[in-house]
Amino acid sequence: MNTDYISYYFSPLVSWWYLVIYVTMFIGARYNDRTPFLICKILLSLTLVTFVMRETGDSVLNLVFGFLERACGIHWSAREWSFRVNLDLWIVYVGMFAALAVIKIREYRLTEHPQWPLAVKAAAVVSALVFLWFFAFELSMDKFQYNFYHPFTSSLPVLAFAVLRNANPVLRSASSKAFAFIGKCSLETFIIQYHFWLAGDTKGLLLVIPGTRWRPVNMMLTTIMFIYVSNCVSQATGELTKRICGSVPTPALPTVMEVSNPRIPPATGNDSESGQEIIFQAPPDELELPVRKDNAGNVLPSEPDTPARPQARWVDRLAQGSSRSSTPGVNIWHGKVEWQPGLKAKLLIALFGMWILNILWTYPATT
Repeated sequence: MNTDYISYYFSPLVSWWYLVIYVTMFIGARYNDRTPFLICKILLSLTLVTFVMRETGDSVLNLVFGFLERACGIHWSAREWSFRVNLDLWIVYVGMFAALAVIKIREYRLTEHPQWPLAVKAAAVVSALVFLWFFAFELSMDKFQYNFYHPFTSSLPVLAFAVLRNANPVLRSASSKAFAFIGKCSLETFIIQYHFWLAGDTKGLLLVIPGTRWRPVNMMLTTIMFIYVSNCVSQATGELTKRICGSVPTPALPTVMEVSNPRIPPATGNDSESGQEIIFQAPPDELELPVRKDNAGNVLPSEPDTPARPQARWVDRLAQGSSRSSTPGVNIWHGKVEWQPGLKAKLLIALFGMWILNILWTYPATT
């Protein structure tokens, strides 16, 4: 559709920060249990990413995006990508330090300290005040002025919400089905919004019913369609993920089979009320299997639990749709060594297909 795909920046942005966290934790992973080393590694990653994204300007990004344009046919704006990355430059590292703090609190059992309840109450009060200050601060200026402060203040409401969410058992046990539903298709909402809420490459609003006075009705209609389509796309994304990556079957819960045995007396009422489990052991003579012997009295090997099935006739195999031959020459193509692509092969095939499409796609001439 000749759309500027930098508008859908959220998906590659999430992938970018995922790779940053993965590489940061992967380097020297054997020493991650040493807190000083882990803190220094996170700070070094923060410094390096900040230097590349802020101090070098767009020079490094221009080189990278220029290579992507020549080699892969990707036409992205380095300035727009730099703006999106710098907008949330440090909140990822705040999350890493928060995760480390939670681990250390559990490791040193700080929740068992006598002053812990007082610390929780103080943190809850501070978090509520931070919420109020943040909303007042954000609404006191326009969007372009606030963009300068966002990298420094974006982590404050997130941390405040996490503290308040876990302040007491009542708040921890509360949940919202509406938010849970939206959270399952949050990625899709970031992409579909450009087609159902916004229009004209985010420069306009979608009007289903013409006329500005019907704007509230348009808002309701587009919102319903927006959420419905986002949910459908989320289900399609999950199905494609299963086809590419495969799915692990959910293990079934263990079940107890009641076997009636006349030799085991039924449980009395007192035993069932007390909840005790009574195990009856059979005599050893009844557990032993009979020994098989031949005519000369020699002991024969025991029979298998499952009797071996005879080889199926070729007519039966043909009726069942199994036409595999036992010759090695045919097995190379149709037998056990038949090639089935794994996860890495599927990803390489998908990347190669997208690369071909990007190379062959023609963009309209800009005037």
